[in-house]
Amino acid sequence: MGTTKLTRKEILAEDPVHHAMMRLLELLRERGNLIAAGAGAVVLIALGIYFGIQYLERREVRAQDQLSRGMDFYHARIDPAAPDDPYAKGGDPLFRTEEAKYKAAAKEFAEVVSSGPSTLAVMARYYLGLTQLQLGQKDEAVRSLEAVRSNTASRTVAYLAKKVLANHYLETGNSSGAVELLEGMIKDPQCELPRASLQLDLARALETQGKRDQAIKVLREARRNESRSMLLSQVIQELNRLEGISQ
Repeated sequence: MGTTKLTRKEILAEDPVHHAMMRLLELLRERGNLIAAGAGAVVLIALGIYFGIQYLERREVRAQDQLSRGMDFYHARIDPAAPDDPYAKGGDPLFRTEEAKYKAAAKEFAEVVSSGPSTLAVMARYYLGLTQLQLGQKDEAVRSLEAVRSNTASRTVAYLAKKVLANHYLETGNSSGAVELLEGMIKDPQCELPRASLQLDLARALETQGKRDQAIKVLREARRNESRSMLLSQVIQELNRLEGISQ
């Protein structure tokens, strides 16, 4: 995933503090005549709104910077000779070990998550789950990703979390959990993830359960529907493997 910048509108859309401030503005418009009698109170409210919005904007910029830095750390290169400062050799961060870079990334993501509910926090929690998996913190990772999968404000990130969870469940022996998540996403018309990728994962999960015929059926459907997909070669390769085993 890239480091696409989110718009201010998207970031504030789910912010409870922002909602409260907008409600105050609505009250001022709806009850202007009554509130006018207390001009001093109106001034105080207006000042509160002004400084509150300034605070939100500062928090937005800080969270955006931290999320971007965390992503840079997550995708950083490894150099055993890297200095303590990851940016000492230029604009692209370097770390001595995989563990060091994931710990640094996790710190940035955790701070964005703790800053409060927002679209950025959802994305940060998703990346936090990924870093926790890399660090071997399996239980913490599942909790982070489970929290993201039910989010309705950032559907694409929620689907990504489900896909990661499905693969984790498959790797840890919970093939039933993987099948449930993958089948749900494939049937969901709102899911924007590449269908062929989900079908490849589902076929793997079904094969693990000994349901090779069902896995072949899933891949044949993927081959029909994804004739121009970049994943077509993988689908055909996996389908040939399973059909060869069945013969």
